[in-house]
Amino acid sequence: MKKLVERLTPSTAATVSIRYCTVRRQGTKGADGLEQQVITYPSVYIRLLPILSRAYVFIQLGRTLVTSFNTMSTRLASGDTSLLAELHATTSGLKVLASGLSVNDLEVARRAMGGHGYSAFAGLGRIYADYLPSVTFEGDNFVLDQQVVRAALKAHNALMSSSNPMTHSESLSPSSSYLCLLVLPNQGPPTPSATLWLDPKTSIALLEWRAALLVRDHARIIATSQLDAAVYQRIAKAVTEAFVAVQVGKMVDDLGSVGKVTGESAAVVRGVYTLYLLTVVESALVDLLSFGLLNATPLNDNGSTDPTRSLRLAIDTLCRTLLPNAIGLTDAFGLTDWELD
Repeated sequence: MKKLVERLTPSTAATVSIRYCTVRRQGTKGADGLEQQVITYPSVYIRLLPILSRAYVFIQLGRTLVTSFNTMSTRLASGDTSLLAELHATTSGLKVLASGLSVNDLEVARRAMGGHGYSAFAGLGRIYADYLPSVTFEGDNFVLDQQVVRAALKAHNALMSSSNPMTHSESLSPSSSYLCLLVLPNQGPPTPSATLWLDPKTSIALLEWRAALLVRDHARIIATSQLDAAVYQRIAKAVTEAFVAVQVGKMVDDLGSVGKVTGESAAVVRGVYTLYLLTVVESALVDLLSFGLLNATPLNDNGSTDPTRSLRLAIDTLCRTLLPNAIGLTDAFGLTDWELD
């Protein structure tokens, strides 16, 4: 079962495409007379390494969910339903996020292999066809988004109508803990720099602020204004990505635990998790800029005032750092040749 689940995640797409693009050479010849490995082209690794990072995060999230389900089942057996609503909201959001991204990642990985990606020998076309219905079965993603937003709005209204919001914020569930930012004193979003981007806490804080401000804005206008057509998708995505970001932060902290990866391996896995967070922030730039969480910067040495430039440079730097370990990171999935075929 474990292998079946992991085969239906971006791990297969990352493994097949990264291995192929590492072996495949094309273009400029180096001092050794060999053409450049395809994986070393920026337009290739910027597509494949984020898929690798999502594979690591989603597999770990799956294991965390199994633990959560087991805990809830034990409580349900004794008549305790306290975890039911929280787990429903969490899994609804994660189903939308994981299935949507995985379908997209399979296609991106296939296209990154060029003509080989169209071949049946690559194997990704068949896996894509098998996995594509996941955005519809077990709850259509556009319908599930509304359930995520309903839960977020309920948590927000309960917090804001509480006689003591500060005290109430201490009892927020994991899926709504980001809302505490709206009531905690002296709290403000971080001001990222080239160095701070590599600290996972920077991305986590920005993604939590994005979710909190989107939900608050929605609560203010829902009864008085016309809602835009994509509001449920934007809020559900922000809320779920904030929750996942916090979980990724825990994964990073857990790397030093007894029995976990250590030393150089821990640094590499930390880089994988950080890359996941940075690419999520990049995908959220519309919201971050809309709410003023990122502001224009003074003219720098490169003549740019783009507040997102340091983020994109950090992503590129991290990708180039991870590149030498890309094959080893795919080997760690433990997928056999039979499973990849």
